[in-house]
Amino acid sequence: MKIIKSITSIDSIFTKGSSLTLGNFDGIHLGHQTLLNRTVQVAKEKNIPSVVVTYFPHPSVVLGKKPNFKYLTTESEKEELIRSFNIDYLVVLDFTIELSQMSAEDFLEQIIIQKLNAKYIVIGYNHFFGQGRRGDFHLLQENAARFAYEVELRDAVTQGEQKISSSVIRNFLDQGNMKGASSILGRNYSLTGIVKEGAKRGRTIGFPTANLKIPEERLFPCIGVYACYTVVDGIKYKAMVNIGKNPTFDDGQNLHVEVNILDFSHDIYGKTIEVQLVQKIRDEMKFSGIEALKAQLGLDRETSLKILI
Repeated sequence: MKIIKSITSIDSIFTKGSSLTLGNFDGIHLGHQTLLNRTVQVAKEKNIPSVVVTYFPHPSVVLGKKPNFKYLTTESEKEELIRSFNIDYLVVLDFTIELSQMSAEDFLEQIIIQKLNAKYIVIGYNHFFGQGRRGDFHLLQENAARFAYEVELRDAVTQGEQKISSSVIRNFLDQGNMKGASSILGRNYSLTGIVKEGAKRGRTIGFPTANLKIPEERLFPCIGVYACYTVVDGIKYKAMVNIGKNPTFDDGQNLHVEVNILDFSHDIYGKTIEVQLVQKIRDEMKFSGIEALKAQLGLDRETSLKILI
């Protein structure tokens, strides 16, 4: 997959045309995945490249609607997830006030047609583009004959009576409902970060932890202890993680992500690891002392091993 971050740099790449979809794609949940799969399917049928158009930063941040917006995936994580669907080109548009003020008609003509030469456009039911969010399926349909492309509307993917969406995932994370989140994502919700130096208290009580530095823009689930899998150098290990403010030892101000990888003793300082959250075990607690903490961690380990089959 080739990643394009400057639309002005595109020159004669899409002479045969393209099969294209566009959206924010935060989280790459099951709804997004239907768009990606359909785009690739059409590209193969028509022997043209598949293209995903997305935006960064999130429009809600730039437009001031949600200045503290947290992402379900970082840009690099989103890129890797999109790559896994065998997309040929990922176009990341720099979302600015100027871009937000571009009319839907100009966006269609100048970017989707002139630059990307779209011959088939797949659009989700809830995606809009251009000033005033006027760009939608109907506008694309009205201009299809003029620009010689086909357009397809993809309806919401549902789970029971619930429409699958990023906001539903966010609600599950707020509740610590990892099973709910994973059912919509099609995978476990994960956090990826660099292992940094910590206080090293865990190793003195038999539960050494890897302290993770997670990008600030990432969305965390609610505070608590979770059974998880941890991926180190491509190998998956059973683990448990505390996401919280460490009230037993700290002042309760800073958020920590501390992973105890079960039956693991390697030095991983400075490595980037992934924590795949499976199930919340309990809320974070303040303990009376180290012995009480050790006893609870022993119980957490037993619980995690039962969950992580």
